[in-house]
Amino acid sequence: MESEEREDRGAGRSQNVVHTLPRSMASVPGFLTGPLERVDPSAGSTQVLVLTSDAENAVALAEAVLRMAGPAGVELFPVTTARRAARLMTGRPVLAVAGSPRDIRELVQGSHLKLHEVKTVVLAWADEILAGDAADVEALESVMGELPRDAARVVVTSQSEGRVNAFAERYLRRARRESEPVLSEDAAPIDVQYVMVSAFGRSAALRRLLDDLDPPSATVIVQSEESEAEAGRALRSLGYRGEMAQVQVSTGDVAENTHAVIFFEPPSGRIQLATAADAGAVMVLALTQPREVAGLRSLAGGQVTPFTLRQAGTAARESEIAVRRELATLLEAGIPAREVLALEPLLERYDGIEVAAAALRLLERERTIRKGME
Repeated sequence: MESEEREDRGAGRSQNVVHTLPRSMASVPGFLTGPLERVDPSAGSTQVLVLTSDAENAVALAEAVLRMAGPAGVELFPVTTARRAARLMTGRPVLAVAGSPRDIRELVQGSHLKLHEVKTVVLAWADEILAGDAADVEALESVMGELPRDAARVVVTSQSEGRVNAFAERYLRRARRESEPVLSEDAAPIDVQYVMVSAFGRSAALRRLLDDLDPPSATVIVQSEESEAEAGRALRSLGYRGEMAQVQVSTGDVAENTHAVIFFEPPSGRIQLATAADAGAVMVLALTQPREVAGLRSLAGGQVTPFTLRQAGTAARESEIAVRRELATLLEAGIPAREVLALEPLLERYDGIEVAAAALRLLERERTIRKGME
């Protein structure tokens, strides 16, 4: 009975939370501000652990924390590889650390990282982590087993799903749930186009997008001061300068009848997206990473479709034309009987064009592998 009472009190102190938030770095302050504010720098020990799906996500979160807290704030140390992190962590205090469960487990097993004084563990984003293979989930469970019982557990997910809910039931006792307002059935759907980018390629993508669109007016929406500076530099490099420029950077406001609204990062919420639509924009676009598209779809409620930059589209079409020419040359020369015999049984189950498409995919994969070996 006494142990149960202690456990109940610990659960009350732990502040376990499940956040349902868009898969965007703009969501980071909503779940990391509190844990980082409770860090005691004088202790010198690791007090915040952030588990991510991969190293790239750990770096992105570390950058988001730097923008949020500034150079004088608590640093979130990103683990890109366990071996590199072990060397860098030697002899220095690491108050907050982010990394994949596999890398964190390796650091713990090698005694390079100690978790006994962790106050908060955050899973960002849990749906991505739990979608990994069995080894990833096993590593996650191993790390969770090393944490103090009274450590706060914070789960961040882009959507409520079975795996996340099961994990929360197991590891987050009496967790409260916080989420973005659910899109009501009568909310007007918003059509959005997106340009796929890498974590560090937004400026280049913005320049190419503006070259393609050449809009009579546009507003670039940013989510942080650093993004504002980065987008501003990209616009100045294209000649957009001053308050009268056709393209402006904004933290949310959009002038009426603006032709195009471009989100430098995915919108932070439905309200921000609706503001762009209400301004009467002809086009609403977002620069997104692949893993952010699902969150954008849930916010928009309308058609969310890719926007193909002219240069990329032209290159793809030229590549397709070259492949067709190569295939036509082979067909005109006559297909050897061996290849025909190998493929003929497939025609009983598949259409000829489907067989050809599959063969073409194998060819492209083989060429990619050979190119990487050269």
